[in-house]
Formats: sequence, structure tokens, C-alpha cells
Amino acid sequence: MRRRLLLTSLRGQLYETLKEDILLNKYKPGAELQIDKLSRKFGVSTTPIREALVRLEGDGLVVSIPNRGVQVAPISLGDVRNIYEVRRLLEPHIAKIVARHCEEEEVEALYEKLVKLTEGPTDLTTYINADLELHELMFRYLSNTLLKDILDQVDQHSIRVRYLVESSADELRLEVVELVTKEHLKILDAVRKRDEEKAAAATLQHLTNAEARALQTLEGVLTI
Repeated sequence: MRRRLLLTSLRGQLYETLKEDILLNKYKPGAELQIDKLSRKFGVSTTPIREALVRLEGDGLVVSIPNRGVQVAPISLGDVRNIYEVRRLLEPHIAKIVARHCEEEEVEALYEKLVKLTEGPTDLTTYINADLELHELMFRYLSNTLLKDILDQVDQHSIRVRYLVESSADELRLEVVELVTKEHLKILDAVRKRDEEKAAAATLQHLTNAEARALQTLEGVLTI
């Protein structure tokens, strides 16, 4: 029994590690994932590696190509548009839920953090952490488990796009940090006022702007 638990834990760790490396673009889109090399890297047999890759293929993060092996799933400009289309359909609705049910203290703390960030937009660590906190807040009040599952899948692909954008840009420009922070503040301001319609509208506008910024950065990097 203990051996079975250890094997299960190992498989889970391999899957999570490989998934994180793909999401963070440590393995670039189209990169070949050689099972033997991964086996040596992690010091395990090829069996748990194959099992992890099967799970990742189910997530849409890798693809199996006959006679060529397994590759990280490519990303096209069309994929980026599709991701944002789904987010625009779902996240404004979620913003309404957050405005209806969120804890006032939690929202105020994040709002104040973003206000301070507008005074010092060079603090990229605070910017990234605040961005993550906002996205966590948006998902925290969901009780619909089916919607959560859908969002988890969409979020995985969104993370890939985000890190691809950041790695493709020459630098994370301060004007982008300022623009995004102001958009986030607009969402939170509506949420803290319990204004569901304005929260949804601000979220929709933010996603529209984010898509435009992503496409502009990736236009010369990705195929159509």
C-alpha cells in the first residue's frame, strides 16, 4: 500500500512539475519532450513520464505527433483570440458574483495596494503579486464547480499566453503596468461599491485591452 501511495505521489509531482514548466514557458511552444531525456532528468523510469504526458495531452498542453513523439502544444494568434473570447464570456459574470458576495476588508486591502502601486509603478514584484491576488479574488467566491473546472482549464492557457507575452516583450514597460493597474482599480472600485454592472463592464474592458496588448506583442512571434 505504501509503495502504491509513493508511486501515486510521484506521478502527481511529475505531472505538476511538467505542467508548471510548460505554463511558465520553460518548455516553449513546439518544443520536443523526449521521454528518455525527461526520465534521466527526473531520475525515474519512462512509465511515470509517459503517464504524465498523457494527462498533459488531456489538458491540451502537449500533442502527440506520429513518428515524431510528444511536443509542447503550439500557440497561434487564433488561440490567443479564442482564449480571450472565452474569458470575455465568463469573467464579467464572475465579477458580478464577486461584487455581490465579497468581503469588504479583503477588497479594500487589495484596492489600497493597487493605489500605492500607481504611485510607484516600478515595483514589478508588487504589480505581479497584486495581479495574482485579483485573479484569486475573482475565483474565490464561485460555488459553481462546473464553472470552476472550466475556468481552471482556461486559466492554464491564459497563463501560457501571459508568460509568452512577457518573454517576447523587450521589457515589461512601465506604461503597461500603469494601464493595467488602473484597469484593475476600476474593477475593484465597482466591486467595493457592490455595483455589479460596472464591475462586469470594467472587467470586459480590461480583457478587451489585454487581448489587444497581447496580440500586438505576439504579432511577429506567432503564426495566424
